[in-house]
Amino acid sequence: MCWSLSAPGNILKYFMAENEEDHADVTQSLKLVKEVIAAVDNKVNEHEKKKRLKEVYSRTDSKSIMRMKSGQMFAREDLLRGQKLIHDGPLQLKNSAGRLKDVQALLLRDVIVFLQEKDQKYIFASLDQRSTVISLQKLIVREVANEEKGLFLITAGIEKPEMVEVYTSSKEERNTWMQLIQEAMQSMEGDDDEGVPSENEEDRRLQEIKVKELRGT
Repeated sequence: MCWSLSAPGNILKYFMAENEEDHADVTQSLKLVKEVIAAVDNKVNEHEKKKRLKEVYSRTDSKSIMRMKSGQMFAREDLLRGQKLIHDGPLQLKNSAGRLKDVQALLLRDVIVFLQEKDQKYIFASLDQRSTVISLQKLIVREVANEEKGLFLITAGIEKPEMVEVYTSSKEERNTWMQLIQEAMQSMEGDDDEGVPSENEEDRRLQEIKVKELRGT
């Protein structure tokens, strides 16, 4: 008799009817099968992410470079150097004139990168002299008031905060980006600050004040 893994409930009912003593063994076996399937799915997803990042890297202009807010230079090679692609997709950035620019966004292990197409190649996006490679360190992510598709990315851990306004195609997509960015930030903080006390409430309060001043609220 052939049983589909997609119907574990039917398998359980069959074995329970045949022999109640086997119930625990079957339950454990099904649990192990689910774990194996999940592990395989994770490996496939990880492979696809690596492949996708290499595709973007190969399409990026070798001379393209961007200065981050910290002053650090981020070049094409840095897309692969110690990085991991978490999420990517088309987004829009709002410039100082209120116009939206189409970009390709990459959420990596410790940065968010915005690219734009030029002559069938990717280059780092230009945005009013602001950096379009944004560190996740001390980044603040906020919804745009009265804009269900918008979010702010605010670089707060510096003397003068810098804000980038980003738009997605739907509220659900915005929420997905916000969640993944916040999870990546938490993961990075866990890796970098293991055993080191987190920033205190006073630091957070001062950052929030700077953010409110930047947003004019």
